[in-house]
Amino acid sequence: MSPYLLETQQEVVECLLEQCQTVEEKFPQASPFAVGIHQLEIQRIKYTVTDYVRTRLKKIEKFAEYALEEELVKEEQSVPRLSPAEFVYAREFHRNTQNHMSEMALKHMPSAFQKLDKSKSMAVPNLNTFIFFKVKENTNDVQIDPREPPVDLSKDEIHISKYLPIAPLLDKSAVKLV
Repeated sequence: MSPYLLETQQEVVECLLEQCQTVEEKFPQASPFAVGIHQLEIQRIKYTVTDYVRTRLKKIEKFAEYALEEELVKEEQSVPRLSPAEFVYAREFHRNTQNHMSEMALKHMPSAFQKLDKSKSMAVPNLNTFIFFKVKENTNDVQIDPREPPVDLSKDEIHISKYLPIAPLLDKSAVKLV
């Protein structure tokens, strides 16, 4: 699992939910055995989608300020990490958290301690976390460890590495997390 948000897959989520709804509407036309199998598969898909959304929301809440800052300074051609709805959620969550902190704690402290240093208080994901990844396409001269020479990654190999050197390959879909 990635230590931080990957590219948003909102279109895929919406497509899956629409497909589930379409299949559920056609249930009465199928045999009872097929209906049971379809319902089981629909429940599995809905659980997977819900878990995906829940995991994204946990990461957004944990790194709200970092996510907002990253979205505001990103280059136009870069991949968006937050959907528009997630961006609004992160902004509101961060604002509400800051207001709560200010109202419940900071205003009761001496004036010298009523300001938070953003650089010290912002939660930042640990991009040096180790991840497992599978290579989707041959890639040459990948610098995984600065103390080691670059390596060539062959299709279908599975590796363990720190997240940071692999992040650009994830964005290009040259590797996938396992």
